[in-house]
Amino acid sequence: MKKPSQEFLECIHQLLDNFWIVRKDNPELFYEIKKNEGALRDYFKDYFRFKLVLGADFAKLEKFQITPQAANGISDFRETKDYVMFYCILAFLDGKTSKQFTLSDVCQAVVSYYPRSGTDSSLVDSSPTLTWKGNDGYRNRLSLVRALKETVRRCLIEVVDKNIEDFQDKETGDALLRSTGLVKYFMRNINFGLETKMTLHDVMSLQEMQERDLGIERKHVLYRKLFLEPALYKYEVPQADFEYLQQYGRYLNEHAETYYEMNLDVFDASAFLVRDSVGTFRKFFPASNSEANLVIQFASLLRLKIIDNDDALAEQKDGTVVLTPTDLDMMCRHLVGEHSHTWTSSLKGMSITEIKNSIVNTLMDWKLAEVTKDSELKLYDVIGRFFEKSKEESSKGA
Repeated sequence: MKKPSQEFLECIHQLLDNFWIVRKDNPELFYEIKKNEGALRDYFKDYFRFKLVLGADFAKLEKFQITPQAANGISDFRETKDYVMFYCILAFLDGKTSKQFTLSDVCQAVVSYYPRSGTDSSLVDSSPTLTWKGNDGYRNRLSLVRALKETVRRCLIEVVDKNIEDFQDKETGDALLRSTGLVKYFMRNINFGLETKMTLHDVMSLQEMQERDLGIERKHVLYRKLFLEPALYKYEVPQADFEYLQQYGRYLNEHAETYYEMNLDVFDASAFLVRDSVGTFRKFFPASNSEANLVIQFASLLRLKIIDNDDALAEQKDGTVVLTPTDLDMMCRHLVGEHSHTWTSSLKGMSITEIKNSIVNTLMDWKLAEVTKDSELKLYDVIGRFFEKSKEESSKGA
């Protein structure tokens, strides 16, 4: 397989790794994508069945993941209300005729759009009117500021004068804002309505039907899961699909090597892509931060316990290991005793509960574990591929 130019590969990587590429922020990359538009359209259609949307001011790859991931959420959002306000702002921007407006204009629109009667009280505030005053108003202002900052980060709004953050301290705080005009391209086009109340499963089923109409095949499903998700597990796909991957994975591995300098590792119950260096990708595991290092130390301890035939941590037939809350607590205390002298000051200052939360959140973000209905931690076999190097290995550069 002939290796494409480095410029073409950079376009592929950035389109997969980012929500969109805005011309104003990255003109060089935008024009490189525009230059390679035809080849990029063919590539993403052939391997992923993804659509490349190219406008005058942006380039966007409309990506759809087979399995919704917790990590796909907006990391700065703290509660469901943040998402509700975010979409109220989108509705306001979509109907905005003039480009400039004030934060107080946004406040009025959000109060108008915010869901009320006939809605699920678990999703939105059940109070009759959204307020910006008092204790409730303070929490609402914090939520609105988080939503507005996300619209700025997504290049939907620009701050012209003053600061958005001023509003969280007092309801009279204001700012002059400007719409970039990109809001109309923010949402993916779907051929079904969302007006009726639907569960996540309903939306996924309708979306999958739409994808099938576009001609998505086994190859596209496997490429999407492997290149957009941290790992692919046998239980997530039909048995025939996983057997196909085990038998013909060498072709996908050749593609991964040529286009991404990655290798495909396929095991009995899982498959995932690995590479020796970070390259141009924005997200990877393990990252060079204290949270990732903590998880690696946790994975190393888990591995040692399994090797030592710890009865409490028996490996299941599917390669998973289930930890009770007590098991997890004991392992975290062991990590504190053995490794805390190597930790950063922020980690050292954490309580056992905070350490557990950090480990669990990172594991779930990277699809290495899930919390069961019984509040147990189910660890997938991929976690066993990570372990901390000994000092001797590190000094040798192993």
